[in-house]
Amino acid sequence: MTDSSVTGAARTVRSGRPLAITAIVTMVLIGLQFVLAGYGIFERQYHKADDGWFEPHQAVGYLTLLATLVLLVVAAATRQGRSAVVRAAVVFVLAVLQPVLAGLGTDTNPWWGVLHALDAVVIAGLTGSLIGSGMRASPAP
Repeated sequence: MTDSSVTGAARTVRSGRPLAITAIVTMVLIGLQFVLAGYGIFERQYHKADDGWFEPHQAVGYLTLLATLVLLVVAAATRQGRSAVVRAAVVFVLAVLQPVLAGLGTDTNPWWGVLHALDAVVIAGLTGSLIGSGMRASPAP
């Protein structure tokens, strides 16, 4: 192996940590989204009125969307490979769809809301796979 290929391999190994960290932060936000959605549903049921119980869910949703954009940028900037970059891009596109599906579920048909929840599960799964990719690409401590 030449010195340049060793350096390139070492750079690839070190570059997994930012992806893993960014994906973990994104996954924490996704988990928080599920908690806040559950809170909103049961709080609405308890009070029998819509008094803005979903506003925290919505606010963290936009923060999660921003996190998916950062995840995409980190995957591309750290040269994670085509598979990781494509998964990060799909996560971002699905995150952009989230408020659209939520709006359609509220305004037109509840099945759009079901797709909103299913979309969130797919986003979580893909984000989990990016955590794994980043961890595998990081050096062992």
